[in-house]
Amino acid sequence: MEIVIVAVVMLLLLLLLKEVIKPLHALISVMFSFLLFSLLFSTLLLPLVKQLLEMLAFLPYAKAIVMSASLFYVGQWVSMLLVEHSYKVLGGLVFDAVKIVILLYWIKEFMAVLQEVSAILQRIS
Repeated sequence: MEIVIVAVVMLLLLLLLKEVIKPLHALISVMFSFLLFSLLFSTLLLPLVKQLLEMLAFLPYAKAIVMSASLFYVGQWVSMLLVEHSYKVLGGLVFDAVKIVILLYWIKEFMAVLQEVSAILQRIS
């Protein structure tokens, strides 16, 4: 409920600022968006990720999957915010960078598995 109240107050402030100080509206709306996102992240997303990690602790790659999905979601949100404020190129660049970071993490995990498989195959030979 607290998040809804905060979002409504931010919306009212943004509407007021849009009518009073139109040139600063875009800047302040981005600041409010990040403030609201940080509130949502700390109160909803972070506890959800922690709970998912605790529930799926017995699975070998659960942590990597949950963290990759969370990072993808955050990157998509930031990219969407940039695109909405006419920074389409920068939004695409941020989203591509997030995907590259996720890919690099999974390549590192995949290389560890390949080394184990290689070691097993060398013992068999």
